[in-house]
Amino acid sequence: MKTKKKEKSLAEGSTDIECVIHDHTLFFDNLIDLIPAKFYLPADEDKPWFHGLSKAAKANKKKQTKENIKKSRRDRLDPDKPPTTTLDLLNQSLGKEKTNDKEKLQGDDRSATYEQLRQRLHRKLEEFRADRICANPEEKAKKREDRDARRGYLDKKRKRDDGIEESKSAPDELAEKVKQDAAEASKELVFGHVKLTNDQVQGKKRKVSKHKELERAKRLEEEKKKDPEKGEAIAKKESWKAAMSRASGVKVHDDPKLIQKSIQKGKKRQQKNAEKWNDRIQTRDQLKAEKQKKRSDNLAERSHQKKMRKIAKREKKLLRPGFEGRKEGFINVERTEAEGEGVGLIERIGIASEFLSSPSQTNKLDLSESDRGGKV
Repeated sequence: MKTKKKEKSLAEGSTDIECVIHDHTLFFDNLIDLIPAKFYLPADEDKPWFHGLSKAAKANKKKQTKENIKKSRRDRLDPDKPPTTTLDLLNQSLGKEKTNDKEKLQGDDRSATYEQLRQRLHRKLEEFRADRICANPEEKAKKREDRDARRGYLDKKRKRDDGIEESKSAPDELAEKVKQDAAEASKELVFGHVKLTNDQVQGKKRKVSKHKELERAKRLEEEKKKDPEKGEAIAKKESWKAAMSRASGVKVHDDPKLIQKSIQKGKKRQQKNAEKWNDRIQTRDQLKAEKQKKRSDNLAERSHQKKMRKIAKREKKLLRPGFEGRKEGFINVERTEAEGEGVGLIERIGIASEFLSSPSQTNKLDLSESDRGGKV
């Protein structure tokens, strides 16, 4: 009895643990589903459009991406379809990684084929060198035959491989051919002109000069005068060509008189333009010279005014009104006759003091002052 009770309790405990684990797993799965897949799954680096595409291709790619987003949204909200869980997304990413690995292996195979081609090239170069060195013509002919046979076999193999590839890519080529035909048809549509010739356009043709056209027209007239029948045939051919070019919107210069007039008009226009240009250069040089003269005059006037300001400042500094006048120099400097007739201030003061110190001169001064007072 006791053993049966123990077995029952163990069985009940194990079932309880399994239920708890199951509940926990469901809870964690729901939590993981709440997290957006972009945070833990690798994002696709391939952008739906890039800078190299044209505007139409970009618009087409944008439209396609919008449609894909709408479709994925519908699939996610559709109750009939199975829900896309994180496990499904992980499986999809693993599948993409496998395809990438396969592409890498294909790339390695391609590199191997490149190595084979390089080896074949080296082999051919060695054969050519051997042919050049070999002097026996029979051996040369034999080697050439072997090479031609090998080349024919390789050409046949290449054609066979190309036929298999063409049969595989037939629908894609048809679609590309339709696109190319549409593009070529749109190129041949010329609005405002009538396209009459089936000549292939080989770039932009250079414009023939009027002198060459005049020579050509004169030559045609001379041929008409020399041989009328031949001249008529050439004239008919040229007139037909001129009519075709006029219909396609090209100017035709076939009248020598009109060509001569246009040449003269062009010469006159050129001469007039040359005269205008010379007048323009002369006026420019004249204005330049006038501006330069005005500038030099202004600079000279400015330097003269600067000098005059310096002189006025010096005179104002050295002149002392009510005293001896301008200072001539220092006392201890010996003066010459050329330096001036005046005497320095200190010398004059010394002479005046000596004169006043003598008693005879003081008496004379007193008498002169009394005389002045009496007169007054």
